Amino acid sequence: MVSERWQRLSMQLFRHLLSLTRMLLLQPYLKAVRESFCTMMPFIVILSLVHFAGSFCLNPSGPVMGEEGLDIGALLSGGLHGQAWRDSDYFRQLERLSDYLSISLPLLGTIFALALTDRLAKLWRIPKLPAMLCTLSSYFFLIASYPGDMKSLVDYFLGRGFFLALLVGTSTAFIYSRLLRVSWLRLSLPEEMQPRMARSMSALLPLGLTLTASLVLAWLWIDMDSSTSSLPQYLRQALGPELAQQPAVALAFEAIRRLLWWLGLNGFSLTSFWTEAFYVPAQLANEFEGDRYIFTVEFFDSLSVSLLGLAISIWVFSTQLGLRRLASFSMPCLFLSINEPFLFALPIVLNPLFLLPYLLASLVNTYVGYLAISSGIVPIFQYAQPSVLPAVLQGFVTTGDPMGGVLQLVWLALDIVIYSPFVIVFNLLEQEELQPGRLAKEGEGNA
Repeated sequence: MVSERWQRLSMQLFRHLLSLTRMLLLQPYLKAVRESFCTMMPFIVILSLVHFAGSFCLNPSGPVMGEEGLDIGALLSGGLHGQAWRDSDYFRQLERLSDYLSISLPLLGTIFALALTDRLAKLWRIPKLPAMLCTLSSYFFLIASYPGDMKSLVDYFLGRGFFLALLVGTSTAFIYSRLLRVSWLRLSLPEEMQPRMARSMSALLPLGLTLTASLVLAWLWIDMDSSTSSLPQYLRQALGPELAQQPAVALAFEAIRRLLWWLGLNGFSLTSFWTEAFYVPAQLANEFEGDRYIFTVEFFDSLSVSLLGLAISIWVFSTQLGLRRLASFSMPCLFLSINEPFLFALPIVLNPLFLLPYLLASLVNTYVGYLAISSGIVPIFQYAQPSVLPAVLQGFVTTGDPMGGVLQLVWLALDIVIYSPFVIVFNLLEQEELQPGRLAKEGEGNA
């Protein structure tokens, strides 16, 4: 009796989730965001690798070139060490090249903002090219308003890139679309004017007002965000640094991040204010002040190994050839913690079949990591490194100890155990509408 009641309850919950998923799939704005991600997916992979090359491989103070790492810089410079290495032309050139390649992060945000504007222009029925040029101008206004140097600008966009791109692309397209519908803002031009020129000049006032609004908003945003009253500063002062180190809070934070990704939104960027308030300072305190915070930004970055566990489970246990091909195709990216191709190609995004294991795996990993570090088995995550470090190497480098890599292997094994029963159940599904990818195609066809 209890078993039958539980089965009925489970089916009711699944039907409600299925209904909610279909509604979200058909929501026009969320669909535009997902399509923008899919459009720019090659750029995500390429520019992430460019960032990895600049910040990890070519950084003269990093693990490859630096003295505390493989010390390849000494080999290239004929044996220079210490201050002599830091004063050398080799060091300066590598530092310049590393800084140059780090521009890939702001560039990635710019591309996403343009891709989103392209989709929103179609959705809101406005001219595509002027809307995209407005967005590009707005993004440059935002960059120009930032008061710091190039390195601090890159760090600023590292956590907030997607959020800022979403904000710029949406606000600019929305303002422009509203102003275009105000009839008295459309200029009356001489009939003798060439038609293409007339169409362009008739939107002079809407474009001018859109750019002016973007300029003012960018200035106000940067001014507010760089002040002591910014949201991360307020959160840290109001709640205190210790709150975020509570396991329950860390688990809730990770669950929200994963749920946002499941919705097709960048959970890393949309939770960046909480990360900057608590987990970035914790990381810096571990590295430079000798503190021993467990939950840091590198701890949560290392959890990205979770999706590699799903890919391995599919590759081993799935009887569906299409899923196995997707897993094989995505594994190189997943190994480098570039998860977006797998999230959108499988898809995990807005797929009710993957929601429970996707959340469960990350939460189990978070708690196991907490237990391993708090008991002293694994060192704290002490050193900041690029998020695209290969799995296992990432844990080793960021903790400075082989046990960090072992922890990622344990996480990976747990993820395979968690995901495998779900993959096996997927093999038994006979209804075509429940097959992974069906809902996404259905949503695209009905939108």
